[in-house]
Amino acid sequence: MRAEQRVLFLARSYPNNVIDTLGMWTAWLARELARTGEVQVVSPVPYCPPLPRLDALTQYTRFRQVERHEVRNGVHVYHPRFAVGPAQMTASLEHRTYLRAVEKPVREIREEFPFDLIHAHFIYPDGVVASRLAERYDVPFVVTDQAPWKPWLERRSIRRPALSAALEAARLACVSEMLKETMRHYLGPDARVDVIPNGVDDEMFRPVDDEGERNPGQIAYVGLINYNKGFDTLLEAMPRVVARNDRAKLVVVGGSYYRNTRLQEQALRRRAGTPGLDGHIVFVGRRPPEEVARIMRESAVVVLPSRAETFGAVLVEALASGTPVVSTASGGPEEIVTEDVGRLVPIGRPDALADALLDVLESREQFSAQRLRQYALERYRWSTIAEQYRRIYAEVLADHARRN
Repeated sequence: MRAEQRVLFLARSYPNNVIDTLGMWTAWLARELARTGEVQVVSPVPYCPPLPRLDALTQYTRFRQVERHEVRNGVHVYHPRFAVGPAQMTASLEHRTYLRAVEKPVREIREEFPFDLIHAHFIYPDGVVASRLAERYDVPFVVTDQAPWKPWLERRSIRRPALSAALEAARLACVSEMLKETMRHYLGPDARVDVIPNGVDDEMFRPVDDEGERNPGQIAYVGLINYNKGFDTLLEAMPRVVARNDRAKLVVVGGSYYRNTRLQEQALRRRAGTPGLDGHIVFVGRRPPEEVARIMRESAVVVLPSRAETFGAVLVEALASGTPVVSTASGGPEEIVTEDVGRLVPIGRPDALADALLDVLESREQFSAQRLRQYALERYRWSTIAEQYRRIYAEVLADHARRN
């Protein structure tokens, strides 16, 4: 990306001082692009009136603590407030309230930062808002998606503006072939969609200096603790694992931000109290990326038992840490996991999951940490991913210049 090219990110999913792991993939991309170009970010957060600070209202009142402007890794990030109802009650209106919330800050940003291109993350509502702003300022926009369009776009009130924006976008990208197919379901089989995976921070995620630092029985799980992530299947698999390997210990990293997932987490934590598993499952809660990286590199294997996964960033992070992986064949992981780096198992099969975990634990010496890391970095280093976007930006801007 040439230094004179300026890119404005629109990303509702972006870290802030309250939810610091939200949309980390977007923040890492912004940081990498900012090494050679200029990037600023507008990331609106839900507006919350001054409600009492009661536990039941925490998931709403915490947004009042989000800073309106911050600088992360040298990138300016703006957090205007927009009106949004609980859960999905107002989802079909979010592109309107989002646009209204960002119009003024984008206008002010434009005065000091005359961006050449808008990069939206997710087609709805970000991509829809990007299409409106791109028309207003006569700049092109591109969209990267992380989530499957089915069943999200089955709602007509969302499908119409989302597909309109998709057809207006200069380029569309997504993180896996699996996700591309869900997009083509709506756009047609010949729609151009670039597959650009998420990357990995190769400085943060690295192997241990000495293999003796690894815990030979430690299994790491990193992510939301809910049913979609297949955590219930993992809980069912663990008694089988422990019965054959009494050194096995599952370290669970993650927690919930919203009520629905918090209730699921509470129910699953209760299920983790199965007799015979005392001391074999440890919940450590949410942890900053640096500590997640430490846990990954000290573990013998990282597991991702999801029912649906468009990519699987934790798998790439584990491999960059020199740690083999076990995952379900849930979409994106099939494009990452091979027999040389781990094991793939069917969705919802605790017996198969247990066997795969035991297989990796018992044959750990077959997985060279350096070979796993090389595999990950050759494909997923953030500098490589950012370069693909730089090329797209250059092509889009050249085409825009020809048209004008």
